Parts: sequence; C-alpha cells; structure tokens
Amino acid sequence: MLQRYALGTFSAASFRGQSFPALQQLRTTYSSHSRSSDDETDFDAAREWYRGFNKSTIPLKIATTTFSCSSGPGGQKTNKTASKATTTWSVKALMPHVPKVLHRELRACRYYASSSDSIVIQCDSDRSQTSNEKENFERLTEEITKMYKKRVPGVTSAEQKQRVEKIKSLARLSKDHSYNDQAAQQHKLRLKQAIVAERRSTQGLERQKKSAAERKAQKETAEARLFALKGKKGKKGKGPKS
Repeated sequence: MLQRYALGTFSAASFRGQSFPALQQLRTTYSSHSRSSDDETDFDAAREWYRGFNKSTIPLKIATTTFSCSSGPGGQKTNKTASKATTTWSVKALMPHVPKVLHRELRACRYYASSSDSIVIQCDSDRSQTSNEKENFERLTEEITKMYKKRVPGVTSAEQKQRVEKIKSLARLSKDHSYNDQAAQQHKLRLKQAIVAERRSTQGLERQKKSAAERKAQKETAEARLFALKGKKGKKGKGPKS
C-alpha cells in the first residue's frame, strides 16, 4: 500500500513540474489565433468594409498630385514635357477611409514617407499626365488590398474550428496530474498528430490563397498592358490634322 502511494505521489509530482514540448509547440502555433473579442470585432468590420472596397473608396479630394519632368534618359521619357505624376495622401486623411486594423499598416507600406507622414506614389510610365495620375491611384488601391490580405485573417471554417477545439481539449487534458506514464505518452502522441494535421491543412489553404492571388495579379497585369496598348494605338491612328 505504501509502495502504491509512493508511486502515485511520484507520478503526480513528475507531471506537475514537467514541461511537454508538444504542448509548448501547440501554444506557439495557436498564440497568434488567441484574439480578444475587440480584435474579432475589428476584423469583422474590416471584412465588411473590404466587400465594398474599390477604386472609388478613397476620395480624390484627399490626394494632391503634382507634375514634373521625367528624369529618364532619352526616348519618350525626355524632360521636354512635365508628365511625371507624384500623388500624395496624408496618412491622417486616409485613416477615416480604411479599417482600424489597417492604420498601422499604412505607415509600414513601401510608399510611406516618414518626413511628411504621408503615402507618396510616383509614375512616369506614360507621356500623359492623366494616365500617370490614374496609375498612382491604382497602385494605392493595390497596396491597400495587399495590406488587408496580410493583416486580416480569413474566416475559419466549421471543420477547422472543430480541429482547433479538439487540440485545445487535448491540451487541457495534459494538466490532469492523475495520468500514469503510459497514458501521458499516448496523449502526447495524439497531440503531436493533431498539430501536424492542422499545420498541413493550414499550409494547404495558404498555398491555395497565394495561387489565387498570383493568378489575379497576372490577369490584372495583362489587362493593364492591353489597355495601355490600345491607348497608344488610338493615339497613333488619329494622326495630325491637316
């Protein structure tokens, strides 16, 4: 009887001070998913905003565009005409038109100018001032889209939620100090298997999203080139008036 008591005491004490690597990995894997209700509310608001987001979401009146001579060497980009467009948006002016969760991203994007606390985009790809200014607005729209996709997670499916709850349940069971050595080993094995399965599922979804985004970007690039080509052909077809 004394031997049985000693064995039970040793088992409980050993589990009380033991740190499970699998459990630590689980905590690391899901630490980014443990959000407060306020965060979820902000994400839901961002998703609702993104459903209606388009090129006209950001008002034209909050932007300032100036034109200057292009510094490109020779050819069509000689400095004979002031066609280079530089468009500036104050970050404070942009904030009311984008979700709260993207406010920090505005100051982390590649177009951010810290000296003026603004987004500055330049374009001199065309000899037309209007075309270059339009391209600046399109680049801003693309940049905000990238910010959203990077910052706002997709809605978790019901199946994924079930797997997450299962893993969390297994993690809670690890706190039960009445487990014997054999049960603990089986528990740790199931926990590792669940983590691996969830990781593979998440990686698969991320690959699908990345592939879809790349296809969309390729399509938009092709459409933009076709639009530019049609515009140049139209200009050549007009010819000089006699």
